[in-house]
Amino acid sequence: MSRGPLETLRAQQTTTRLPIPAAFVDVDETLVRDITFLSLFAFDAERFPEVDGPGTIREFFALRAQGMSRSDSHRWFYRLWAGREVAEVHRVGRAWCTARIATAGFFNPAVRQRIQQLASSGTRIVLVSGSFDAALRPLATLLRTDAVLCTVLEVHNGFYTGEVVETMVGADKSAALRRYAAQTGIDLSACAAFGDHHSDIAMFDLVGHPVIVGNADRALDDYPADRLPG
Repeated sequence: MSRGPLETLRAQQTTTRLPIPAAFVDVDETLVRDITFLSLFAFDAERFPEVDGPGTIREFFALRAQGMSRSDSHRWFYRLWAGREVAEVHRVGRAWCTARIATAGFFNPAVRQRIQQLASSGTRIVLVSGSFDAALRPLATLLRTDAVLCTVLEVHNGFYTGEVVETMVGADKSAALRRYAAQTGIDLSACAAFGDHHSDIAMFDLVGHPVIVGNADRALDDYPADRLPG
């Protein structure tokens, strides 16, 4: 039986002791079983009776079903934070994270275990997500990751404007990985990437050790990669 890419790499590490330079890890429905920016919004909306959190999320998915792109749907959704103080949203994000990690099944244990193993061998762990910093920073702190590459929201005088400076979907991820590699001097062909959706192929194609999580996206059935349960 032929070895998968990570099995081959582990065999090489036994001899060379060289770690993977970096592992780029998608977050939503890969590392965790939530879509974090939607989950945080729903958590926050519970404090405001005038905000229909579930209805807004249903509208988001309806727009997706009607053909709105992932990038455009993210821009549509993030406008809902317009006028909110950044520091306050980050406080809500920390409270949301505390509540979610106390819930059984929040993390995908197979992915969390794998990245912990990689980190212990010296691999940089980099979260790469279409979510935003208020949801991702608490997770990054908890997991002691090395960097977060995510959607960037426009801020003016400490408040979100509702505009998006940069999305982190599809080709955005490959561009972000290239920038990170240029800044840190790592070789992407020696790196790993974890993802669950065909939009992650832009990231997979750059690295030597792609890892597909779960089998929900049939478009990834024939993509050559290591596999972890979803």
